[in-house]
Amino acid sequence: MAWGIFSPSGTLSRYFSGSEANVTVGKVLNWHLAITNKMGSIQYVQVIYRLGNGTSADPSAVVPASTIPPLGNSSIFIPNEKTALLNFTWSISNKTRGGIVFLNMTINGRQVSPSVGAVRGQKFRFFFELWTYDVGSNSFQYGYKGQNSWVGVPLQVWFNSL
Repeated sequence: MAWGIFSPSGTLSRYFSGSEANVTVGKVLNWHLAITNKMGSIQYVQVIYRLGNGTSADPSAVVPASTIPPLGNSSIFIPNEKTALLNFTWSISNKTRGGIVFLNMTINGRQVSPSVGAVRGQKFRFFFELWTYDVGSNSFQYGYKGQNSWVGVPLQVWFNSL
């Protein structure tokens, strides 16, 4: 399995309109998650997305960012040797002001109010986690089944709220 977050321009960079990773209230961002399946069979995958900050624990190859509540998820079946695209459209609808900034957001048409804040709105970050369906356990598992164990491949994008 391979995956990446693509910007509106189709690159693995330039996620924001300017050179800085600053997002203003009302600015709509359209990203695409590309997931490639080379597992030898059709895969049912789920992407879980979470909002963290500069002090949030990083997910790893074996542990998801499970202490951070998910904001949502998207699921799709991907045939072998194919790449699927999932849209991730988001905006900040408003935010609280003060020393710690909390965001109200719209993600893929759904309003969310994450419980995580960031000092002066600096150093927010999205975590994206790939989960695959395991028939044996009848549930989604973090990552994908490697040769000897499950392999997690988390992605993250940092931004500031202005």
